[in-house]
Parts: sequence; C-alpha cells; structure tokens
Amino acid sequence: MTLKTSVAIKLLGLASLALALTSTLQAQTVPGKAEVRALKGVAVYSTGGGPSMPLKVGTVLGPGTTVKTGANSSVDLFLGNSAGVVRLTENTTLTLDKLTLTDTGADTAVEVQLNLPEGTMLGNVNKLSAASRYEIKTPNGVAGIRGTRFRMGANSFIVLMEGTMVFVYVPGGNQNPTPYTLSGPPAVYFSPTAGVQPATQDLLTEVKGQFGPPFTPPGPPPAVPFKEPFVSPGLGRDTVNKPPGPPP
Repeated sequence: MTLKTSVAIKLLGLASLALALTSTLQAQTVPGKAEVRALKGVAVYSTGGGPSMPLKVGTVLGPGTTVKTGANSSVDLFLGNSAGVVRLTENTTLTLDKLTLTDTGADTAVEVQLNLPEGTMLGNVNKLSAASRYEIKTPNGVAGIRGTRFRMGANSFIVLMEGTMVFVYVPGGNQNPTPYTLSGPPAVYFSPTAGVQPATQDLLTEVKGQFGPPFTPPGPPPAVPFKEPFVSPGLGRDTVNKPPGPPP
C-alpha cells in the first residue's frame, strides 16, 4: 500500500465519522460470505493466490477471494441483506479483502472491503447500521459507501444514482489526496478531470441499462426455482443464465 493510499484511507475514516456514529458496544464478529446469484458468460475465482476455478451460480465465496469475469460476461454477488449485491461487468477483477458480520446487541454491523484493480462494478447497498463500514479501493482512491446505488470503474469514474458516498481521490505525481462527497438523487458522477457533476440523461440511461429492469432490493434467495426471464436479486435481468429445467 502506498503512502498516499494510506493517507486516503485515513481521510476516508475521518469523513465517515460525519456520516455515522461509531459503536463501542462489545460484539461478536464472524466471517461474512458472498454468494453467486447470477452468472452470464464465463468467470473464474481463486483464493489466497491459488489456482483459478470456474465460477457457478450458488458458489459461496469467503474473504480473500478474487473474482474475474471474461469478455461479454457478468457476475452478481450477494453479500448479505445489509451489504446487498454487487455486479461485476465484463473483464473485471474484484478481490473480497474483508467480509465480516458483527452482532452489536442492538443490530448487525457489516465490514466490507473490496479491491477493484480493473474493470467496472455496480452496487446496490441497503442502508447500513451506524457501526458498519463498506469500502471499495481503486488504483487511484478509496470510496466509503453508505446505503448506495452506484457504478464504479477502476479508472475512478463513478456514477451515484442514490445514497451517499465519500470518495478520496489519490492522483498521480506529488498531488495530495482529495475527498469528494457524492449524494443523490438527483444522480451525480465523479471523474478525475471534472470532479462531481450532475449526471446527464445519456449517462443515466446507460447505467440503468447495466442494472437492468426490473430493479428489486437485495434480499434472501427465493423459495422457488427461478423462471425465465431470470431476475437477479438486487440488480436486474439476465436472459442468458437460467437454472436447469425439469427432468425429461
């Protein structure tokens, strides 16, 4: 981790204090998990630097897992009722650096740390408890998520549809890390060259198409098998992947 990235994470921690109170209650922490809810095309995963294995719907992934999608492919990962769902688009790499659940006695706090070195991801995160922490690292910054619907690229181009996000941008050269606050609706975007700006209608149409209609809140898996067209919990439609049909 570079010195600037370390400073950015510290700045993000300070900004998060303005968004939520910290919890000091004694708590019990257990590892979280990510479940593959939908898969289009080809994707692989590896854990702890081990060999890559094909990803399948229903696969459960733990902290330390890296997921990679191929061309014309996407993966939906369900991180839990609070942390919601993330969708990896084609040619994307995402590492689950940390996933934990903590029972504070008053509620369940989640701690999610994701690393996005390449590609693009979309997220639908429910409103998090005050003690929760949800961060996404990119090569040039780190984002703090608070109940947010967003798209984020490894190039630090971000579209926020609704909710709140603090992004600490770490430019190259000798420039200092700079925190930006994104909040919506109305939707906004961040780019390293323009800062935070209102999202254009063309950009909104593009992002909504990537989420796919209809949009449903993240939640537990349905009690009955999916039927075509497939509706991924938390994100949208996937007409390529579907469960096997009944036996002949």
